[in-house]
Amino acid sequence: MTSLTPPVTQDPELTATYLQDARSVAAGLEDATVDLWVPDQRPHALDTLWVLSHRLHGTAGLYGHPQTAALAALLERLMEGRAHLNADEAVPVLTAILERAGTSLRRALDRIEQGQAEGDVGLMFAELGGPAQVTELLRTQPFQLQARQARSEDEAELPFAVVNAAIWEDFGPEAAELTATLRAGLHADTPDLTALFRAAHTLKGSSAMVGLAEMAEVGHAMEDLLGAAREDAVTLDRALPLIDDGLNVVELVLAHAEGQLRESPQARIQAYRAAVSGLLSGQDPAALLPAPESPAAPAPETRLSVRVDSARLDGMLDDVAGLVAARARLNGLLLRQQQIAASLDAAHERVQRTVRDFEERYLNPNLTPGGASAGVPLDRLGAQQAARPADLGLQDRLADFGALELDTYDDLNILARAVTELSADLVEVRAQTAQAISTLGDELTGLEKLTRQLRVELSRARLVPLERVTAPLRRWAGRRTDLKLTLHGEDSLIDAQYAAPLGQALLHLLTNAAVHGAQSPEERAAQGKPPLLQVAVEAHVADGHLHLTVRDDGRGLNYDALRQRALQSGHLSAGELGGMNDAQTAQLVFLPGLSTAEQVTQEAGRGVGMDAVRDAITRLGGRVSIQSVPGQGAATTLHVPVAQQIADVLVMRAGAQRVAVLASQVQGMSALEGDAPAGSVDLSALWGEAPAAQRYVARLALPADQGGTLHLIVDEFQSLEEIVLRPAGNLLSPLEYLSGMTTLNDEHGQAYPVAVLNPAGLRRARPAQRAARLNAAGRGAGRVLLVDDSLSVRRHVGRSLERFGYQVATASDGQEALERLLAGEQADLLLSDLEMPRMNGFELLRAVRSSAAHAALPVVIMTTRAGEKHQQLAMELGANDYLAKPAEERLLQRRLEALLTAAGVQA
Repeated sequence: MTSLTPPVTQDPELTATYLQDARSVAAGLEDATVDLWVPDQRPHALDTLWVLSHRLHGTAGLYGHPQTAALAALLERLMEGRAHLNADEAVPVLTAILERAGTSLRRALDRIEQGQAEGDVGLMFAELGGPAQVTELLRTQPFQLQARQARSEDEAELPFAVVNAAIWEDFGPEAAELTATLRAGLHADTPDLTALFRAAHTLKGSSAMVGLAEMAEVGHAMEDLLGAAREDAVTLDRALPLIDDGLNVVELVLAHAEGQLRESPQARIQAYRAAVSGLLSGQDPAALLPAPESPAAPAPETRLSVRVDSARLDGMLDDVAGLVAARARLNGLLLRQQQIAASLDAAHERVQRTVRDFEERYLNPNLTPGGASAGVPLDRLGAQQAARPADLGLQDRLADFGALELDTYDDLNILARAVTELSADLVEVRAQTAQAISTLGDELTGLEKLTRQLRVELSRARLVPLERVTAPLRRWAGRRTDLKLTLHGEDSLIDAQYAAPLGQALLHLLTNAAVHGAQSPEERAAQGKPPLLQVAVEAHVADGHLHLTVRDDGRGLNYDALRQRALQSGHLSAGELGGMNDAQTAQLVFLPGLSTAEQVTQEAGRGVGMDAVRDAITRLGGRVSIQSVPGQGAATTLHVPVAQQIADVLVMRAGAQRVAVLASQVQGMSALEGDAPAGSVDLSALWGEAPAAQRYVARLALPADQGGTLHLIVDEFQSLEEIVLRPAGNLLSPLEYLSGMTTLNDEHGQAYPVAVLNPAGLRRARPAQRAARLNAAGRGAGRVLLVDDSLSVRRHVGRSLERFGYQVATASDGQEALERLLAGEQADLLLSDLEMPRMNGFELLRAVRSSAAHAALPVVIMTTRAGEKHQQLAMELGANDYLAKPAEERLLQRRLEALLTAAGVQA
């Protein structure tokens, strides 16, 4: 047969996703066809055939296979008359149609898998006699199939979740979770506006990425409202009812997308957007809210789903069978131990009886009538005393025998024999116990191997290819005309539960590349670049981590703009920014609320991009790094554990601290002989612990761009442990040298926390920081002269300085401050505003530097004027640092302490 369909260029990732879903449908169609022959199962089989045909129709159309979609549409139309097909006489003809359709579908899928087009699926179906069978079915089972030339108002539009089943598998649970997060955070005692804003931003971006425009519109309106509340443009009390109503609209969109709501919510969305605009323009929020609606039913709980190969399931079932057998053997060992315990109890009872009789015989002779009787067994002494009158004759006769003619036993002989028998019993019990312990040890070793193997298989079963994350990104890039996206390493595996947050992080990175890296065609041509922005996503797995790099050839980071935004937002001072190199400045993109976009758009200018990426990856136990060359582009790398809930670690000790590293990162261990290797990290020095006499070195693997190997010096290697690794949490996550935390048990069974170290972060750690903090803690209070014309600022900042431990004096303007200094008032540091009456900050700064007595006085300018012009003039006049007002308290304390320390003044 000659195909009339021209060859097409296929996207490998989309093709793989389509083949996986389509083959699953084909298998389901085959199973349902068999069930048609069972009368009791026929109604369910007909329903299944309709659902699968409908699913294949939408999927094939979505992925660009029109002939397969047309064949599926034919089956779907036939199954719409399933109420008329539930008859024995219809089954043979219907089966023939389904078998021919299944054959045509499998041939089309085979062609696609070989890199060809789907072929002439309709022609294949016709050559197999399919149309004739359809005609026969309609002749023998007449029912109307009206042509669908136009959709009537009564007909429901195909739900978004059905048409985009592969997309909805990830996006649906993510959208529901974000909605729940927004609602819970909104009604908290103290709503975190930054977190709420970020959730709305993520909801908007994810919706736009998958093509659900209605949700993106609502998310954008909520983002505007939350942004205004965060910036105090509108009070939270006024915005709260309308934000809550936005969540109701989101739930309507979700219900419509899943087919639970037939009516389109577009009118409701437009009304909500108009209400948000009205509120932001100053209207009364009560007049903008819609009429109360009946509460929506709670959404069903969503669960993570993964597809597992049947061979892997068989392997896990074999492991479970081994566990069941091991449990049976352990149960047998338990019964054996119970028998040994019974034997030990019997021996113990004999010892107690013998000792008790001996005590009665000798230690308390008065308790025995007639005293002790030598030669009478202890356990028959009572009977002998009772029978004494009748046995006198026998005793006289026995006395006639000599020692060689008849053995006689006294109490000592009887006790010695009893002890010998007891010793033999104990030896036997001890041997049985030792054998049972040995067998138990072997069983536990085997059980450990089985559980480890099962753990590995279960971890692998949760792994999905990275294409599950990147397939939506391809569709996102396909709708853009300003960039070209290439992906490498999409066969890398990642834990299924990481797919959604990783997809959000990648969306932020791609959006940043598209917006901040964009250049005009003329600018790109002048630099010798292709017309379109080139964005590449590269992935590979090493050392149990997925290393994912998003690289673009755009304009790169604007370091000057980053420094300016960091100063204006109050995150850093001019002094700190001035001491940063470009690599350190690049890390400023991760500061919350920082954006270098000139305008706020749907994609940029909100300041929630890179800090959202960092937070998402940190929650996964990973880290983010960024590099950029201005004019050449930027590269952001995500390091995410592949599957690290359960991991093997090497436990070590440094002083009194016990820490661990992943066993997969350990290249070797040895005793430290002589000097430590260059570039090594001494944990005892890092934490201020006294080192042991004998030290050891662990060689840990690092990426090649970070040196390849890190030498870690510790006091002792303790054990290899299998642990449950947990993220470090918000409090400890700023510590770069932490991968996470776990708990272990000591020899007494008491649990204690253990830090799992990140070798890359250890290399960046600085032991000297701890010494500096200790030295700073030991100093006394310095004196700060605070100059500001605002009384409220003087009071607020003055109280903060007093909490830091400083002595504070205040002046209402530069003239007063200068007069007090010239009059001899002592000040270790001058903290001044710029805009003041009589003498402004610039004039005060020039006057102070002109005075020989105060030329070296540290001066910090703190002002609302954070522009480059003001900052440059202040630095030229001799300011030591420059802060944007209102300055964050920790930044203010950090900078004042650094300046006072450098000046040799006690802070």
